[in-house]
Amino acid sequence: MNRFAELLDRLAYEPGRNNKLRLITGYFREVGDPDRGYALAALTGALSFKHAKPALIRDLIASRTDEVLFGLSYDYVGDLSETVALMWPKAQNNAQSFPGHPSPPPSPTRGRERSCVRGSY
Repeated sequence: MNRFAELLDRLAYEPGRNNKLRLITGYFREVGDPDRGYALAALTGALSFKHAKPALIRDLIASRTDEVLFGLSYDYVGDLSETVALMWPKAQNNAQSFPGHPSPPPSPTRGRERSCVRGSY
């Protein structure tokens, strides 16, 4: 998954068609099955998630947050996945987000107001 994310990132910032084709070709040579097949399906638009439909995602977030807050947030943000990503409750324990990968440290400026006066950032 990380390799595919890296490929997408590199494709997004690569302006040349031939260089994009080289990136894709290199990815398909280096990555084995079934990841290669999933990547091809995702890149061609043929990948479908049978059970992950918008209604299911709305139901999941509604059961974890306030419905009115979700509705207002969704109206403001305008994108379901972005709204859910912003509103999804954080885990209450200190467990790692992904096994084998430590959670990032908290931002040192989080919760502090920043002055908008010129030159005082």
